[in-house]
Order: sequence, then structure tokens, then C-alpha cells
Amino acid sequence: MNKTLRLLFLLLIVPLNLMAFSAEPFEVVEFSILHTSDIHAHLMAFDSPTEKGVGGYARIKEYRQSLEDQGREVVMLSSGDIFQGTFFYRFFQGIPDIEFMNSTGYNAMTLGNHEFDSGQEVLAEAVSYARFPILAANIVFKKIPQLQSRIKPYTIINAGKSENPVKIALIGLTPENLKEIVQPLFVTDFDVCDASLAIRKCLPEIKAQNPDMIILLSHLGWERELELFEEFPEIDGILGGHTHLAINPPAVVNGNRGHRFMSQPGEWGQNVTRYDIAFYRNSPQKVDVLAAGLVAMGNDKPEDCEIAVIVEKLWEQIKDKVNVKLGFAKVFLDGERNSVRNNETNLGNLVADSFASFASTDMALINGGGIRSSIASGSITVGDCLNVLPFDNYLVTLKLSGASLKKVFAQVAYEMEQAGGFGGFLQVSRGVQVDYSQSELSVKFKGKELDDEQLYSVCTIDFLAAGGNGLSGFTEAVDSGSTGKLTGDVFMKFIQTEKVVAPVTENRIKLKHIVPKHKMPKGILKCIPTPTHP
Repeated sequence: MNKTLRLLFLLLIVPLNLMAFSAEPFEVVEFSILHTSDIHAHLMAFDSPTEKGVGGYARIKEYRQSLEDQGREVVMLSSGDIFQGTFFYRFFQGIPDIEFMNSTGYNAMTLGNHEFDSGQEVLAEAVSYARFPILAANIVFKKIPQLQSRIKPYTIINAGKSENPVKIALIGLTPENLKEIVQPLFVTDFDVCDASLAIRKCLPEIKAQNPDMIILLSHLGWERELELFEEFPEIDGILGGHTHLAINPPAVVNGNRGHRFMSQPGEWGQNVTRYDIAFYRNSPQKVDVLAAGLVAMGNDKPEDCEIAVIVEKLWEQIKDKVNVKLGFAKVFLDGERNSVRNNETNLGNLVADSFASFASTDMALINGGGIRSSIASGSITVGDCLNVLPFDNYLVTLKLSGASLKKVFAQVAYEMEQAGGFGGFLQVSRGVQVDYSQSELSVKFKGKELDDEQLYSVCTIDFLAAGGNGLSGFTEAVDSGSTGKLTGDVFMKFIQTEKVVAPVTENRIKLKHIVPKHKMPKGILKCIPTPTHP
């Protein structure tokens, strides 16, 4: 639809009594929003389960450039979790990620929980390289001046042609349960507040500056983002993350000032969400989503040569370390997010068994959220293992009563009922059988129900031992000790010793047949076309 037809359409849908108050002609400003989230240190193209050579900042930048070459004005935004997930983060601690975002032309990002995985000092060092605003309205930093001065609750940017731009206020939000999902050591000395309170605190100051649009950059997860979408009708859009959903098409509804929208782009930079927006001045219906959809960053998309060269140089620095072969997988080792957070998987079994073998404990438990990647059949390298277990978690041994262990699994069962993909879903070692499928939870060890009074030796990670993912039952241990060994090192040693692995699922975990389905806003418009790609 060309501009003339769109203006005629707008004239038809605007009530005559509202038109009478507009003495000036309609003026339209057009621009595109590109949005990413949860890239997780996937700096270069990688092989997905369905396609080789997808994603990477070189491809994202080149796509943005292709739109600008068409004459489109582009706003580039991120909803966080740019850190942690590949060996690139382990070696370079997020600095290349920020530099690539600078080069790609990001206008702003919000902090995700994984930005804190190496502590506030590492975060402060990385963000010092950013040439764009970094946001978190619901965090009050206290320890590091660099973070106190640099991380802002909101920012206002311009979109469209420079002579008469649209002013967009961006509010950043990080997970409200940040202190439950990050190592306690790194989040004890700042405050995290309720997202609604943070928005209410920001809005009067923002509205006093008369922005044309207000958008949330959120790392709260879809369910919470939907609540805020309904609670704050003055917010034009929510660009979300954290739950790694690929919402396609984006949810677009009618609001008081035109279209409102919300979406998530999936994970690892495999897709970019694109909105083509028309903003109408001197009209009560100001925001018009002309087109919206996910754009796949597949291997058919060209790459920016400059970023591709720099990524290759980074790879050259570390490839000799990460390409060392440790063993061989006879089968695909399933560490996909939707698998390890919802079901027993062969990789979850392998990891848990490696921990139990190392610690010589009755059992080992590992949260699905701690397993971050699959391993293809064939040679297993150091890099493969580091991608599976990228966090610097230490293994600990605990003595837990049967009652405390049942409490842990009951907490998992409760969270699974709330929404799919709970990061604390526990993968278990051989000898443990967990049955969530019946009305009464059953947890067995070597075929016998756990005895409330008996003590069991458990190997797990320090994050869970401290009550991570809200699993407070772990903190009831009557005895504990650190092994002094990192999870990745123990797993690599296990693969080296075994030489060849072919794990299978063994009905260690039985589930209710529930297909979790995320809620959507009411009144979604079905007539919004997908963007036309160059």
C-alpha cells in the first residue's frame, strides 16, 4: 500500500469529530525496528539442528545495511542476554559482543540476567565499550560507580528522518527474580524491584518530555511481558526476551493511539524481528504497523565482510584450544532448550552420570537451564563441552534427607505447571526415577521410594546448592562440601575416559502429557502483512 492509499485509508477510519480538531494536514514518518534478544555469545555463524551456517553478527549487520540501502530508516534494539552461551564468552568476557553491537548500529539494549554471570566488574568493563545506552529501570546499583552512572532506567532516541524524527522513549527491564537465577555472589549488593513499580516511577518523567512513542525493552519473559502490556495501555510496544520464544507473526492489536505490538525474536540470532512503522502526526491514530514478522538469518543471507573478518581472527586465537578432540558420540546428544527444560534427554543423563561418577555419590542432579547446547554425532571437542556447560559452576556434594529431596522435586513439579521451559527442571543420574505423571509425586532411588529420614549423598552445582532457580530444598543439606572442580572440566574428563558415548533416555523421568502454550494478547489483528525482504 503506497503512502497516498494509506492516508486515504486513515481518513476513512478516523471519526469525523476527531478530524475536525486537526487544522494541519497529516504528516507521516516511516521507519523500521529490528529487534534481537538472547544471542548468548553466538558471535559467528553456527549450525542449528535444521540448517548449517545461520546467525552471527556479520549477517545481522548486513541485513540492517540492506534496509538502509533501500532508503529505510532503521532502529536497532536488543532485549539482553548478549553474554554467555559459547566459548567466545569464556575467552573474551563479552567485549567483542559489545563491539559488534557498536558496529551493527544498535541504538539501545536492556540488561539480561546472563550479563551478570561473571560478576559486576566484568559487566562494567564490557559496557564501558558500548556506544549505545544500556538500560535497567528496575535495578539500583550500589557497588560499582561505572554501573551506577552508565546503566539508565530509560533513554529517548530518534527514529525516521533527522529533520523531523519520531521521539521514542525506551524503558529497560531485567528479570524481577534476578537474585534467584544468578550466582548469589554476583547479585547480593544491589536492589531489584518490581517491574510495574519501576515503570510507574519512570512514566511521569518520560511523559514530561513528550515522546511520540513509548516502548519497553524487556528481559522479563513472555508471561510477565503480557501482564505489563495489559496493565499499561500507554505503552506502544514491548520487545521482549528471556523465554526465547520466536513469536511469528508478532502480536499487533488496536490501542487508543493506533497499533500496539509485542513479540520475542527467539534465540542466538537465528531470527530478527522486524517492524515497519508509520507514525502519523496530527492524527489521533498515530502508530501504524505496516508490516511485522521474523526474518530468518539463514545462510542465504550475505554477511558483512568487516565483522566476518574480525570474528575469524577471534576464532583463530582460540581454535587450537577448543578443537581438541576428547571422544566420539555415536548419537546426537540432545541439549536443545525445549528438551532439557521439559524432558529427560540423553545428554542430560550423560552429564548427570558424569557428575555422579566423579563424586561417587548416590545421585547427581543438574538443572536443565545449566545445559546450553547439543552435541552432534561424531567427534566431541573441548569446544563442544564448553558450549554444553559454559557456566563457571563448581560441583559440590550435599547430604540431603529424603524429605528435602522430595521438596526439591515438588518445587520443580509446581514450576512446570506454571509454564513450560522451567530452567530448574532437573536432569537426574542413573538410579533415580522421578514420576510427575500421577496425582502424587513419586521419587525413587534404586527402585525404592525416598525415605524421609534417610540421608542421601547428592552431587550438584553450587548454584543449585545455594537455592538457585528458587529450589530452596537444596539449602536444607545437613552437610556440604566443594569438590573444587568446574562442571565443564569434570564432563570433559569423563568424555576422555569413556572415549565413545551413546547415551539413551531410560524413563528416569515420567511426565504428565501437558503441552504448554503461551498466552497471547486479546484482539490480535490478522491483517498485518509480513515485511518484504530485500
